[in-house]
Amino acid sequence: MTRLPLHLRRLTSALSRVREPGGRARLFALLALVCLATALAGYATAPAEPRLTVAEERPQHNTLIGLQGYADEGRVIEVSPDGEVVWEYDGPGDIFDVEAVNASTVQVATADTVPDSDCPEPYASDETDGCVRNALQLVDRDTTDVVWEYAWYDVEKHEHELHDADRYVVDGEPRYVLVDMGNDRVFAVDESGEKLWQWNATDTYDRPDDMGPESDWTHMNDVDRIEPGVFQVSLRNFDTVVELHVADDGSVRVEPVIGPNQFAGAAGPLYEQHNPDRLGDGSLLVADSEHDRIVEFDSDGQVTWQAGGSGLFDWPRDGDRLSNGHTLVTDSYNDRVVELDENGEVVWAVETGDLPYEADRVQPREPATADGSADGPSASEAELSSNIVAGSTVGSYLELAVSISKYVLPNGLAEQLYALLATIVLLGVAGVEGYRAR
Repeated sequence: MTRLPLHLRRLTSALSRVREPGGRARLFALLALVCLATALAGYATAPAEPRLTVAEERPQHNTLIGLQGYADEGRVIEVSPDGEVVWEYDGPGDIFDVEAVNASTVQVATADTVPDSDCPEPYASDETDGCVRNALQLVDRDTTDVVWEYAWYDVEKHEHELHDADRYVVDGEPRYVLVDMGNDRVFAVDESGEKLWQWNATDTYDRPDDMGPESDWTHMNDVDRIEPGVFQVSLRNFDTVVELHVADDGSVRVEPVIGPNQFAGAAGPLYEQHNPDRLGDGSLLVADSEHDRIVEFDSDGQVTWQAGGSGLFDWPRDGDRLSNGHTLVTDSYNDRVVELDENGEVVWAVETGDLPYEADRVQPREPATADGSADGPSASEAELSSNIVAGSTVGSYLELAVSISKYVLPNGLAEQLYALLATIVLLGVAGVEGYRAR
C-alpha cells in the first residue's frame, strides 16, 4: 500500500482528533487565536501617519486637511503631493472647517468638551456632564499660536458644534460669518467680536412641537459669502441649501436654492448634505453625504454631474472643484482625501485616518491661498463625465459597523473589526462545544 505524504498524514491525524471529545472546541479555539493574531498584526502594522495610496497624477501643491477625530483628537494637517505631513496643528477637541487665510495664517473651526468647572452658567450647573466650547481660531503657521479667536459655550458638543465659518473683507476690514448649530442661527462678527447681524431659523421656520431648543433641528453645517450681502447656508436636516439676503439694516430674507425647504420634508435631491459650493457660473457643487456622492446642479436645479456611489465613497463631506477641472473630495468614513479627474476616476489619494472633515488645495498666492470651488469650472464648462460606482447593501452596512466602532476603538484596531468579531464568535462556539463535551 502506498503511504500518504507526511504532511497529509499529519492533517488526517489532526482531523481525526476533531471527532474526539472536546476536539471541536479545541479547533474553534485555535481558529479564534488565528483571527485574534490576524487582528493584532493588522493593528500593529497600521500606519500611524497619513500615507499616499494612489499617485497616478500627483498635484502640484499641498493639501490642507481638517481631521475631526473620532474621540477628541482633532487636528489640522498639511500634506505634500507625496502624502507627507509638512505642517500640523493639534487643536482643542474636534476640528471641522479649515481654510488658509494667507501664507502665514490658517482659520480653524473647533469644538471642545470642557469640564463643568470651566463652563459658565447655566451650563456649569445643568444636568449635562461638561459643556462645549466652540471657537473660530486664526492660527499662526510658524508658531501654531492662536492669534485671534471668537468663542462661545453651549450645553454639549453633540449636535452643538461650530462646523463652519467664512472670512470676508468689507472696506478693508475682516469679518467672519459663522453657523451655530446648537442655537440654529447664522451670525457675523467683526474682528473686535462685535455682532453685525444675526438670523435665527425660528425667524423663518416653525420648529416642530415635539422638538425642544436643544434638539437637532436644522443642523446648520456650512456658510459661505457668495457675494456682498448674500450668504449661502446648508440646512442639513432640511436636505436644503438656502441663500440669506442681508440688508444694510440687518434684516434677512431667505431664498431656497435646492431642497424641500422644511424639516423632514418630501424626498429631495439631497440627503444630509455638507459643504455646498457655488461655482463661477452659478452651478452648485455639494457633498451629498448620505447618498455617498458629490453632485453638481445647474442654476435650474438639474443634476449636471455626479461622482461616487457607495462603491467608491462612504459619507463624503466636502467636494471642491479645482481650477484644472478635477474635484478634491473628503471621503470621511473611508478616512481619506481623494482627487478625481475629468472622468470621475481617483487619480490621487491620501489615507488620513481620524475622520477627515474638509480639505482644501493650497496655492502659493496672496492674499487667499485656499483653492476653493469658486475659481473652478462647472461640469459643462470642463466637459466632465459622471462616475457612479454602486456598492452592495451588505457591504454598506459592514462599512458602517467599522465606522461606528472607530468612535470606541483605536482607529487601527477598528479596521480589524471583522477579525475581532470572528474571534468573539469562534470563542463562543468553542465554549459551547467544550460544555457539550463534558
